[in-house]
Amino acid sequence: MSDEASIESPDQALDAETAARVSALKIEAARAVDGLLSGSHKSPHRGASVVFIEHREYRPGDDPRLLDWRAYARSDRHTIKRFEQESQLGAMLVLDASGSMDFKGAKGKSKLAHAATLLAAIAAILRAQGDAVGVLRFDHEVGTEVRPKSGPTQHERVMRELAAPARPVPEGGRAGNKSALADALGRLSETATRRGLIVIASDLLVLPEEGEPDALVALDRLRARGHEVWVLQVMTPEELELPEPEAARFLGCEGEASVEVDPVALRAAYLEELGRFLEGRTQRVIGAGARYLLARTDVPAHELLAALVSQRARGSRTGGSRWA
Repeated sequence: MSDEASIESPDQALDAETAARVSALKIEAARAVDGLLSGSHKSPHRGASVVFIEHREYRPGDDPRLLDWRAYARSDRHTIKRFEQESQLGAMLVLDASGSMDFKGAKGKSKLAHAATLLAAIAAILRAQGDAVGVLRFDHEVGTEVRPKSGPTQHERVMRELAAPARPVPEGGRAGNKSALADALGRLSETATRRGLIVIASDLLVLPEEGEPDALVALDRLRARGHEVWVLQVMTPEELELPEPEAARFLGCEGEASVEVDPVALRAAYLEELGRFLEGRTQRVIGAGARYLLARTDVPAHELLAALVSQRARGSRTGGSRWA
């Protein structure tokens, strides 16, 4: 499906659990935005890269600060400078809700909850700017695509999609719950025809089978079509550092068999392999011309957003602390 036909009308009353989840997500997003703005960081759209387009005649209600006094001195007419950012931005938020994203760290916050907070905060910033925002959620399959629009009704739809809990594991067990990241990005490369911003929040834990293309191959097509793409790789401290408990059983989240290991003996090899994996994901994203941020679940959302905005202003393609 590629439209919003299956989405419940916002006029219908929400059940108590859904309403509570949406309310909690809004609060988390508001805190992240407040924290970002209190640090005097610019928004991820306006202000970071303003491009002058043309002059136009001044109209009542225009910001007087945009008046071009030099042009007035030459023509005796009041004109203002028009910038590219005056046109509405279309943004798509892509949320990975697959099995591995339901993993919780020691502090009890899942990767899915952290990713939803980050995307909700970005949606709040874009909404305040009057920009159009949509969302595409996926797990073992691609969900309904809510196309970018602006306005309070659209914002509620986006919040509800982001706040929804992970779906139950399909029949057949975890093996049927592998991430549909490749399909989701492939869908966007076909439907997102208007140039805009695409923000992907995922742990990127998708390793292609032999002969299959990489799950991020669609990034190349998205960038070729002029989209600005941000990739937020969401990981917990436990995944990044592997604590040293006694012998433990590790359960696969997306079809892998459980394994009993001694973490102390395994840790060095694990961290080495993890380093290669993260470096590979980083270089794949940057190589496609997108921006990359390692979004640890133990780092507050506003700090991660500040790092993302800062790297964008610097023209950098990567940000975030990998091990700190």
